[in-house]
Amino acid sequence: MLLGRKRLSVTLIFCLAALPFLLVGCKSILPSRSVPVEDQAALFVAPTFLPTSIIVVEPTPTPQASSAQGTECTNLLQFIAPDLTYPDGTEVKPGEAIDKQWKVKNAGTCNWDATYTLQLMGGEAMGAASPQALVPARNGTETVIAIQFTAPTEPGRYTSQWKAYGPGGQPFGDLLYMDITVVAAQ
Repeated sequence: MLLGRKRLSVTLIFCLAALPFLLVGCKSILPSRSVPVEDQAALFVAPTFLPTSIIVVEPTPTPQASSAQGTECTNLLQFIAPDLTYPDGTEVKPGEAIDKQWKVKNAGTCNWDATYTLQLMGGEAMGAASPQALVPARNGTETVIAIQFTAPTEPGRYTSQWKAYGPGGQPFGDLLYMDITVVAAQ
């Protein structure tokens, strides 16, 4: 039995001693390609992306101190969508009631409350009172502003321009514009 253990130990030592030489021999076997070099596809090169610049023009906000909101905030009214009612140049009858609506965004940091107004900046009032209360809106939200007009009785082209005003009396944001054509009654 002792002789069997001795043979096993000698065999094990021999195998362990030969193992590094066997592994080194594996490294010398390199894979070979069966396709000639001239028929091989080009190596893949990942695409490179060129940076692009996008120029964004935003209206200049008007800083406004608001005692109701406790801190200084910025007022900004941004025109969002084409006119919801009465697109520019719409033909109307003399004396017709006009419900003009614009979709806007409170793009500032102030919340519009009862201290905010809309005021006539130019053109015809067409029966609309100035100033008017600006619809309340939290900052970052979209809303619809509506003014009720009455078309003039004389045929012709008429415009009305309106601007938002903050509680301190400062105008801010995009101009709201109405443009109609009064046509003679038939």
